[in-house]
Amino acid sequence: MEVTTNSQRKGLPRSLQFQRMERIVKAMQHPTAGVPVRSQKLFLTTVPNAFTGNDITEWIMQKLNVKDSAEALHLASLLCYYGYFFHVTTNGAVQIKEDNELFRFQAPYFWVSTNWTTGNTEYAIYLMKRTLRNRQRHGLEEHEIRAIEDLKKKLLHQWDFVTMQAEAQFRVLKDRKKTDKTIIDSQERAFWRVMRPSPDETSVLEMDIRNDLYTFRPIRRDEALKRRLEYLQQALTNRVRTKSSQTHQSLCAFSELFSDYDPFLGHCAPSNPWLTSDTDRWNLMLPLVENPTQLRVRRWSFNCKELLSDPTGVREFMKFCKADFSTESLNFYLHVQEIRNCPLSQIKQKAEVVYREHLAPNALQEVNINDTIRTKIIKQLENPSREIFFEAEKHIIELMKKNSYPRFMQSENYRNLLQNAPNPVPKKTGIFHFVKDNYFRTSSSSSEDEYDSDDSNHKGENPTTPAANTANKNQPGGALVATTVNVATTAGPGNIVSNQSTGSDGNKNNVRK
Repeated sequence: MEVTTNSQRKGLPRSLQFQRMERIVKAMQHPTAGVPVRSQKLFLTTVPNAFTGNDITEWIMQKLNVKDSAEALHLASLLCYYGYFFHVTTNGAVQIKEDNELFRFQAPYFWVSTNWTTGNTEYAIYLMKRTLRNRQRHGLEEHEIRAIEDLKKKLLHQWDFVTMQAEAQFRVLKDRKKTDKTIIDSQERAFWRVMRPSPDETSVLEMDIRNDLYTFRPIRRDEALKRRLEYLQQALTNRVRTKSSQTHQSLCAFSELFSDYDPFLGHCAPSNPWLTSDTDRWNLMLPLVENPTQLRVRRWSFNCKELLSDPTGVREFMKFCKADFSTESLNFYLHVQEIRNCPLSQIKQKAEVVYREHLAPNALQEVNINDTIRTKIIKQLENPSREIFFEAEKHIIELMKKNSYPRFMQSENYRNLLQNAPNPVPKKTGIFHFVKDNYFRTSSSSSEDEYDSDDSNHKGENPTTPAANTANKNQPGGALVATTVNVATTAGPGNIVSNQSTGSDGNKNNVRK
């Protein structure tokens, strides 16, 4: 394994967190002021270089000034979870308790920050080395058996090297003392349990340390059950029961309604910028434009949500509300959106401003909400969140759907916008010349008319009588005369024939309907 240097550690993710944990572990391993490490007796055997759960909790409470024993156990469990010490008898256990269970410090060589770049080759050598030992004590588990089978397929080109390394390490391990064998084997197994855990366990390398702080925090059963019941009750009250046929009809109606606005399903007006050199679509689809297109204005009439989600629609809706003297609901909605997108440090300030302007008694732009919602908001003003006005926002949107939004749809402002809105025409294609403007044409718009002139010309070019052939042979200008006569006889009274010839392709351009 390649050992990570100090300069490389600084670039690793969460390097500062690992440094802080390693400081604590190094202090624990101090020969005089650290955790007492000694040989411990376990039944009829002696376990070297071990300590108990009581020893480490007492050291944390004394040296780190931790008064709560639960907090000390939590910190010790976190250090065990990151592999800085491990359980001697049951490998993989990370929950430390105030008992006489035996633990052992991990060697610095096997720390996660030291061997961050371990790959499949090292893991395959470790598994192969265990297969060479006693199966009862060092046999592979089910997930390790599956892992070594997968590694054989991936490392087929260098499996001889893996086998040779495993055999060499196994021969070196045989020459060591029994005590050293036990310690090295336990340390190596604990290291790989951290780096390559079983599929049922979470990996240290993938989880965020901020989430790990709450992993082992005890939760009261009553509180958990109460939260679960509240969630289920809310889910049952908000559940909408509809028939499958009605659901299918609504889905079909929604697809038909929005098909013109999907550039993949319908026509991309005015021109598809992915296939043509026309970039007008990007300018027309900007959040704020002076003259919105007809499709964009027509979309506002679908529902109130479509109008409020378009900044241009909100601007035109605000103009109407100012003329109608009903801007308080729309202003409240816009202020709530600002709170959702502002930094955390400004939430409390903005929430108080919204309450003073719209919810306080005798406010300048007071909105119409019930007392229940108002009371909940007042209780949350001391420590507000982004969703403090969620229920009030829903109530105001429902009021706008019933009052100001229908009036805006029936007003002259909206009619003038729809009437004066431009409808851009597709432009000629640029690089991709094979894509035409009538790309989405139906079967009725066939291209038979394009070949009418060609068919008539082919009829005129083929001589029908042998006399014409003889005339062409005898007269030097017979070809032109015979061709002109044949075209005149086949064209009929409804066609106009031109006797001017411009070369080999002149017949195609001379005959027209």
